[in-house]
Amino acid sequence: MADPAAEFIAQLDRAPADQRPPNWTHVKALMARRAPALGEAAPDFELATPEGKTRIRRSGFQAGRPLVLNFGSFT
Repeated sequence: MADPAAEFIAQLDRAPADQRPPNWTHVKALMARRAPALGEAAPDFELATPEGKTRIRRSGFQAGRPLVLNFGSFT
């Protein structure tokens, strides 16, 4: 089975520069990273709270407990 991310990266690499995201080199590097293996810690990341006043890091929030990230729509 072909890797959809690799196919997308190749497609954008072939596109004219003005049709790529302005920070394409950085975006491409992030997309090319491998996913963590089962049981391996997720990479650390930081997100703003909904009101935008506070930032939370995964490493500080998780504190040795399991962490589940759910991406989806609840509408």
